[in-house]
Amino acid sequence: MATDLEKITPPKDLSEKDKAIVFQHFFCRLASYRNTAVLYAAIEHSLSDSNEWQREAFEEEINIWAQSLLEKAWIVCHATETENCPKLDPLADTAMINIEILPPADELEKILNTILFLDITTSKQYSARTRTFLSTLGTLDETTIVSILKHPEHAIEEAQKQTEATRTDHAERGKTLRVMGMGLGAIAGGVLVGVTGGLAAPLVGAGVATFLGFFGIGGSLLGILAGGLAGSSVVCGTLFGVYGANSTANMVERHTKEVSDLAVLPIRNTKKGYDSLGTRLCVSGWLSSKEDIIAPWTIFNGDDTFALQWETKALEELSTALMVLIKSQAMQYVKGEIIKRTIFAALMNSLAPLALLNVGQIIDNPWMNAKALAIKTGAVLGELLENRVFGNRPVTLVGYSLGSLVIFEAIKYLASLEPSKTIHLIQDVYLFGTPTPADPSDWTSARRVVSGRLVNGYSSNDYVLAVLSRASDASWKVAGMQEVDVKGVENVRCEAVEGHTMWRGMIGKCLENCGAPGIIKEEVQLQVQTQCTQGLPREVEKH
Repeated sequence: MATDLEKITPPKDLSEKDKAIVFQHFFCRLASYRNTAVLYAAIEHSLSDSNEWQREAFEEEINIWAQSLLEKAWIVCHATETENCPKLDPLADTAMINIEILPPADELEKILNTILFLDITTSKQYSARTRTFLSTLGTLDETTIVSILKHPEHAIEEAQKQTEATRTDHAERGKTLRVMGMGLGAIAGGVLVGVTGGLAAPLVGAGVATFLGFFGIGGSLLGILAGGLAGSSVVCGTLFGVYGANSTANMVERHTKEVSDLAVLPIRNTKKGYDSLGTRLCVSGWLSSKEDIIAPWTIFNGDDTFALQWETKALEELSTALMVLIKSQAMQYVKGEIIKRTIFAALMNSLAPLALLNVGQIIDNPWMNAKALAIKTGAVLGELLENRVFGNRPVTLVGYSLGSLVIFEAIKYLASLEPSKTIHLIQDVYLFGTPTPADPSDWTSARRVVSGRLVNGYSSNDYVLAVLSRASDASWKVAGMQEVDVKGVENVRCEAVEGHTMWRGMIGKCLENCGAPGIIKEEVQLQVQTQCTQGLPREVEKH
């Protein structure tokens, strides 16, 4: 069975030719990813009032990140140190037609793990772009990397036991180990000079180089890996953020000025601590009860997952108002018009003013109040994300209805900042039934900020959202009802959602259908069954 250290070192038996092939794939795909990111920024600049300096600053940051990651891959894939790592530029070749296929998945995984470990320990952060890009190449063993970062002494002890056992069985290999049994202080021209903390001295005593040498590691790679192990305590301190140590309440409180009710709650209480290199924040759109803050999101596993509690009272009032609305005479009139017409544009233009007035009387205060609070909460969330409340690791954002609006406003806030502050922060964003215009200028800004997937989940059957948008914003072109025509935005039609109040019970199924990672299928099935059993929103809206 492979030790943890073996999992973050390249396979000893992998040929230099195979390593070169891996690097060729890496280079071409990274160049393509870099070019696409720059294209998103250029489209944003052409469609919005963003400044030229912002586009140039973004391109500069992308270039710095891409070149740094490429250099880690060069160190891992090339044993010789006589050549320099090639440079990525806008003209870099992205064609892969003549490149041979990659090595087996298990061998590729070890190479990717090594690159990731080097990148995290040297940069003291885990860029969302690094995670997004490396995941396109193969599987990452982030659990092992977290274990090594948090408990390097255990990983070294484990490797030491294997080394001793092998040396006993193979005397000739023991000679190799004695040759390589140098102290850490001599590695790579003093790469560990200046490393502080309680781990450095024990690691020197353990002779980490011996074990890494046994795994076939030498040269610069040996020094950087050893340095990463020695400085792992410092890395953990910056990687996991406030949620790895302090109370969440104080951190959130310092950033709440205009929102009276805001908290970040873990989806599952665990005594194991925070063991994921990524984090996920989920935001509900209304609350039938306070349990709805967390309950829709038990479908997730994997990344450290939290729910955002925001303006509970307003969201409970909105839930009540939505039930009143869908049973009102005004909505019965709307449903009658839907029977006659199939295009929402014609419907919304023809609705009688009296019907809209009745809708406004029913929903004006709860809807407009909750929507205004969502916009304010989004700005606060943006500031929290800017200040790395979840640490220096990738963040995925998920929400429905007004929860999606909170997230979208947070992304808009991040897009207004200097690219250096936001470029490594957001991995994926999943928005469903979002009550915000499908305005290309705002969505191109969001597309630039998000390193991975930006998903717009919509339902053309959501006439409650249509009426609310028409009554409150004099607009029916909302993202939650139609596609957003912006390059890089994934539009997913959620046909199973037959009304706005169904988003709560169908959110797991919608996420599963669009391929979101970390979904627990059994929890999704339970969520759908509960929706069908309770059934009130669906029956009222549909019939």
